[in-house]
Amino acid sequence: MSTAWHAVIQSAGGRLYEVGGSVRDRLLGCPHKDRDYLVTGIAIDRLGALLKPYGKVAFVGKSFGVLKFSPHQSPDVTHDIAIPRSEISTGIGHRDFNVTYDPSLPVEADLGRRDFTINAMAWDLATQTLVDPCEGRHDLDLRRLRVVFPAAFEEDPLRLLRAIQFAARFDLIIDEPTRQLMQKHSALIGSVSAERLSEELRKLFLADRPSRGFLLMAEVGLLSHCFPELEGCRGVVQDKLEGDDVFQHTMRVFDAARADPALTSPGEIHLLFAALYHDVGKPKTKRFDPAVNRITFYGHQLVSKRICLRRLRELKVETIGVDINRVAKLVELHMFETKAHYTDKAIRRFIQKVGPDLIMTLLDLRFADNRGGKYPGGVKGVLRLRQRIREELDRKPPFGPKDLAVNGHDLMAIGFPAGPRMGEIIKQLVELCLDDPALNDKSRLLDLAKQMSP
Repeated sequence: MSTAWHAVIQSAGGRLYEVGGSVRDRLLGCPHKDRDYLVTGIAIDRLGALLKPYGKVAFVGKSFGVLKFSPHQSPDVTHDIAIPRSEISTGIGHRDFNVTYDPSLPVEADLGRRDFTINAMAWDLATQTLVDPCEGRHDLDLRRLRVVFPAAFEEDPLRLLRAIQFAARFDLIIDEPTRQLMQKHSALIGSVSAERLSEELRKLFLADRPSRGFLLMAEVGLLSHCFPELEGCRGVVQDKLEGDDVFQHTMRVFDAARADPALTSPGEIHLLFAALYHDVGKPKTKRFDPAVNRITFYGHQLVSKRICLRRLRELKVETIGVDINRVAKLVELHMFETKAHYTDKAIRRFIQKVGPDLIMTLLDLRFADNRGGKYPGGVKGVLRLRQRIREELDRKPPFGPKDLAVNGHDLMAIGFPAGPRMGEIIKQLVELCLDDPALNDKSRLLDLAKQMSP
């Protein structure tokens, strides 16, 4: 669809192309919102001046070869608009490049420096035709992922993980020469910054079956560099299925956490990371217990938690919106009992221990864990427990001080001084209300407080 700012670029002698993922997604029939553009024939400062009357313009990128543009008619949408560039890597790990921006370069020259053929296409807005010098459309038709040029991974090792997430998200087969290049250069992934790795992981998690990405990593040698703790789970046999190991079980749990329709929040990012790490402590805790005549992994959840905390901090996953402590808590608590009879009081204390904001995610993790086990249909216990917890949450009993009908000011009004003792009294009131939620009434709680020594 032509717009006023499209027209002003074209009237000034420029050629406007849509480039990148939105072109690929259009051909795949996938919805796309964000669009990136390339303009030839106009210098970047001139381009900014032309666009300024039509929206907000901000120059970014080395040598100001890229600008961000938010049209007045769509202020919540930001487009990246660039002029053609050539670049040569001068450092390790997607950090240092010699970049040259040249508006006189043809669009084909810019496309020729991109990572994969499926991303090296452009849509000419003037002629409404596809510019495809690397035969990316043909590769899409074949569901094939292929690098544009042989040195792609050496110039930018991040492309190793990009290949993984593209293959998993779009159900593509990595062609053999590209796969061989990935195997040859897999160790280079260690030079890429944690923040960039985590962003590609976030995209991988969007795949309907993200385990495919981790299986591909194992095949090309990336897993040992990106996730050595998961690599260590390969070959660790457990009493699940014949020939099964901890890694295969983890992959089934991971896929269930991503897409099982019976979950409360399938695909939630903390749940996905917890599914990945819930059993990484098993290699260190594996024992054969003659008393029960089977392999055991006693305490593996605590070891898994420690590994999870360390690795997620290294990956700096907070940059993609992950609360590391939240994931670690899910991993630590995932072995709770689901078959025993719970009293209402026990249900409330379980919710308090986990936290009302985390309890449903923990149940999702346990459900996914069962789905990935020897009996994937054995989820009735989790479902019954989930229903009882929902019922208890709907009653809104107090689970912490903020839920009490009294606060510190109320206690000070009846003579309690501020200080540690007041905190102890509030804690005792919470405990009483967990046993009997009917006590959560202001006058009753103040009467109870009066019976406690200041």
